Amino acid sequence: MQTDASQAVRQQIESDLDDHVGRIQRAVRQPSVSVQHRGLREISELMVEYLDDLGCAEAELVETDGAPGVWGYYDAGADTTIVNYGMLDTRPVGDEDEWTYDPFGGELADHETYGRVIYGRGSVKVKGAYVAWLNALAATREALGELPVNVMFLLEAEEINGSPYYYDMLEAYADRIEAADACLCPLAGEGGDGTVTASLGYKSALYFDLDVSGEAWGRGPAGGSIHAMSNATVDSPAWRLVDALASLTSDNGREIEIDGYYDQYEPPTEAERAEIEAFVDDLDASTDTPRAELWRHLPGLSRGDGEVDRLVDDLQADVVEAFVQHFYSPESFNIQGIASGFLGPDTNTKPFTLPSEGTATFDLRMPRGYDPAVVRQQLRDHLDSHGFDDVTLDVSGQHTWCKTDPDADLVTAVREVVESHGRELTLWPFSAGGVPWAVFGTRFDIPLLYGVGLGYGENSEGADEFFVVDGTDTVGGLLECELSHAEMLLAYADSQS
Repeated sequence: MQTDASQAVRQQIESDLDDHVGRIQRAVRQPSVSVQHRGLREISELMVEYLDDLGCAEAELVETDGAPGVWGYYDAGADTTIVNYGMLDTRPVGDEDEWTYDPFGGELADHETYGRVIYGRGSVKVKGAYVAWLNALAATREALGELPVNVMFLLEAEEINGSPYYYDMLEAYADRIEAADACLCPLAGEGGDGTVTASLGYKSALYFDLDVSGEAWGRGPAGGSIHAMSNATVDSPAWRLVDALASLTSDNGREIEIDGYYDQYEPPTEAERAEIEAFVDDLDASTDTPRAELWRHLPGLSRGDGEVDRLVDDLQADVVEAFVQHFYSPESFNIQGIASGFLGPDTNTKPFTLPSEGTATFDLRMPRGYDPAVVRQQLRDHLDSHGFDDVTLDVSGQHTWCKTDPDADLVTAVREVVESHGRELTLWPFSAGGVPWAVFGTRFDIPLLYGVGLGYGENSEGADEFFVVDGTDTVGGLLECELSHAEMLLAYADSQS
């Protein structure tokens, strides 16, 4: 955006870019792997320091029963306030032998395509792009004398664990957040073709384990496994788990048998179907993918090593219906994993045992209209009424749905900024994900955009993750990333004046 304010911020970022790179490197060098409970307090303490550097009147750790989070408040004396969600934890490194660079080295190196990049776990996904946002705020304040809006920060370090304590933190500051006008969470949002992608809505979600044990059941071994030959005379908790799971669904998981589950279901309306059809038409026009293959763009299909050639009910034959079902079907009851007894070679588990316990891990994702708290109770009631009162329900994440109006001032402001840089903004009607930041749209009834902004990186779930510093004609570097963050803030503030 060619405004005096934008030009001043650009010059400030250019002047401070080396320092900005260093701040990102420092964050990447601090491990913050939540599933390993590694470095979570340290990364939260670093963010408190960065918020102090920004000039926040409030910047403090928020203690929880798990990892601490962070609260911050920047008072610009403005009439408009945004709230900002941030996650500070990363996925595990995986096999370090697959990495060319130290996963927590934050090394600045030349890439054959993108010029200088920062390597390391979290360099683009989460920490790198989040620190770029804080850098953008600091540059805006330095260049213009003040930020155009007040900013509230509520950050967590356990999103990948299901955000088990985020709502406790939220409750502590809910009366403050009531003053927010929008939730804006800029990151590096470009794909490899330069298109910036975000979602207008999110599903409800329930993430949980079902646990069985001989001790709780009162049958089978308790406290440890016994030899497999005992099964002729001793009950198996592993089969107990299988029977409990079998009561929950039928037709290979396509029909959910939890009593009352469909009471909250609202079929997609004609307007919602029309919205999906228009989105598919836009996707068809903006990609080189043949229309009959557009279903391969469904979120999640390309994340992982597996390949999919056929959808349920042969939905690949009707691409619009495939997208409608993806966002509005209530049947998304996924078993992430089942563990009991012998798990194979190199797992430190023994063969020929009758295990004393077992666990199944699920993610249940529900379309708009579903209250996950109601489904949680229905699930518990179902297990009890079907004779599985000994099966433990351990919920790790429970998130509400939300939907932002595509004509909201926040959306318009972000679109103007993205298009001013010659990029396209693709806004999916919904995401298939269930996320903690959706609560800002649901509970506080404010528009919400997460993950928007220029900037690019790769391999956020694999080896040699990197965040682009220099960029190309197709994707922006760190300068463009931070400038877009500042411009979105300025454009939204202008829309509210």
